[in-house]
Amino acid sequence: MADGCGGKGGKLAARVERLEGAWTTWRTDTLSKLSAKLFSVIPISIFFIVLFWMIVPIFGIRHVMPVSCYTVLFRMRYRKYNPPSQYLRFFTMSFIALGAARVATFNWMTSIVVNIVMSFAFVFMRSSQLNPRRYIPYTMLFVFFQLRPELLDDMALEAALVVACCTTLSVAIAVMNIATKAGEANLAKLHGMVERLADALDHMADIGITADTRKELLSLRSDYSKLAYTVRENASVQPAVANLYDMFAMLAQRTAYLVGRLECREQQTCPHPPYLHELAGLTRQAGGVLDKKGGDEAAARAQALLAKADTIDNERYRLFFRSYLHMILLVLRDARHPRSHAWRVSPLTRLRLMSFRKHLTLDSFELRFAVRCAAVLAITCTTSLLSPVNHLYWFPLTSFMLLRPSPDETVRRMRNRTVGTVLGCLVVHGISMLKLPLAAVIVVDMLFVAGRYMGTPGSAPTSFFGTAYAISMASMSIGDHYAIRMRLICLAAGVLLVFVINRLVMPTSDRTLFLANVHEGFALIARYWGLLRFALHERVDTVTSSEELLHIQMIHTQAMAYARALPEDTPAEREQRKDIVRVLFCQWGLVCEMEQLSFLIRLHAFGADTCPKLEQFMQAAQESCDPFVVDGPLDAAKELVAGIAEEDLRYVLEQYLKRADTLAVAAAKVPELVSGRPGYREEVAEVK
Repeated sequence: MADGCGGKGGKLAARVERLEGAWTTWRTDTLSKLSAKLFSVIPISIFFIVLFWMIVPIFGIRHVMPVSCYTVLFRMRYRKYNPPSQYLRFFTMSFIALGAARVATFNWMTSIVVNIVMSFAFVFMRSSQLNPRRYIPYTMLFVFFQLRPELLDDMALEAALVVACCTTLSVAIAVMNIATKAGEANLAKLHGMVERLADALDHMADIGITADTRKELLSLRSDYSKLAYTVRENASVQPAVANLYDMFAMLAQRTAYLVGRLECREQQTCPHPPYLHELAGLTRQAGGVLDKKGGDEAAARAQALLAKADTIDNERYRLFFRSYLHMILLVLRDARHPRSHAWRVSPLTRLRLMSFRKHLTLDSFELRFAVRCAAVLAITCTTSLLSPVNHLYWFPLTSFMLLRPSPDETVRRMRNRTVGTVLGCLVVHGISMLKLPLAAVIVVDMLFVAGRYMGTPGSAPTSFFGTAYAISMASMSIGDHYAIRMRLICLAAGVLLVFVINRLVMPTSDRTLFLANVHEGFALIARYWGLLRFALHERVDTVTSSEELLHIQMIHTQAMAYARALPEDTPAEREQRKDIVRVLFCQWGLVCEMEQLSFLIRLHAFGADTCPKLEQFMQAAQESCDPFVVDGPLDAAKELVAGIAEEDLRYVLEQYLKRADTLAVAAAKVPELVSGRPGYREEVAEVK
């Protein structure tokens, strides 16, 4: 009995010990996260308070609305590298927003026209499908300037306000960049990802191609692509570092494709492990060169390995090693001499790249969201302009804050903002009953500001603190009862309007966006074939090639994320999901084979007599990339490949044809992927 009791007592003690350990771990993690959150929100809150109390004594309490907009800009930029052009952009875009707002407040006709035009301009200038929220700060500033049209009568005063806000913003961001060493942080992040890539290569050499290896490399490829796209789209790192992100992203993509090919699914061993160990060590050396260490030694090592790579008998691995080593040499060159070898893009090329990413079609994410944004701003801002009701400007303000590019996110914001607004109104009403002195009310308002920036944007707590601050400030002039009533009325009107527009005007469900991504993937492959055909005869700028490849990878990543989340509760759903994933994988495989072909073209790896056959192959492949004829025959292209003498080139083209055949079979099983765009009723039904 004693032993039994002792055994039970021991188990109980062990259970208590585990619970205490779990509690300690949870408490430590929670305190760590809370302290990190507080540390991140302190600069934002201080910036808001400083700018607020700078504006109030100089311009008056009525001019504090833009403070929130500039705080959003500070929040987005203070941790990132900011080139000199970024500070100029603060002033330029602010004056554009101010001038457009002034024209919009002339009368109801200019209000409708300007709000439509500026919605399209800001969405197309700032946002993209892969980075959709960049339109927010300056569009928000444009809207906020319209909310008090009587203030715009004195444009000189408003211009001085803009200069003061932009100057304060620029100084604050510059100080934070110096204090946090933003440039070094970017290099530290790149160092960490380089180490992950080298570890994955070592793991492949030691253990082989396992499911964990594939998962890590696919994750690494996705992380690199997102970072490379973000730093290029948003100019958040130095140009030379952006180039390095881009090149390492291509290395991760090539490695992921090597282990992710369908033929490697059952392969647990990896050929040539010594070469992989060599690549891992060289990759780490390349990471060291980012700090200007050992560049010559690493370059000599890469050249020696390049000579050895020619002796590898496996075509796939030979191409992989050679292309990997050539990219490492480019990394070493740009890391050691970023100024003399920095990539350049002409204005014409930039325009071409922008039109490549954003185009006026019904499938375009930018067009569909711009239409919804224009409808909301035109209706709400014009209503506020024409109505004499005091504080009706909360209607366009609330509607703008509710509308988001993703309909699902818009619905979540509706729910969270409703809860947060109601609670904020109740709290402010309770505080008003205390009859606090003005100084105490201002202190409470500043606490609301701090709480507002601690929460996640769009969450219920953020809406609560934002509502409490806004109503408390407004109640100083119009009374809390009227302020609360107007806030709730404008919330209800905004929710109703945004719900209707979100559902009925150019709806964009996750499924619709996924199908558009699949179609865009085929179109981008066809365009990349056109670029390769051009590269046969003319030099193609490296940035043009790499950015197009990066855009394809990001589109594919977004589509794959949707496909991976599809239900698989029944055998039919599992089979359909498998076929959809295979279509997307084959798309990615086609792009990777084309990238290898681009590598061979740059190295001039074939004779002049091969060019005509290769160009005919490219034309046939390009014509077969239309999603509506994805199963188009490539028999003529197969005959051309058989007559090509160069072994590596023939191997790459044969692999492309193999991928195209697999893609045609998989696409035939899920014809909805390559059929036309869903009808309007189907799109409306898909929006939740």
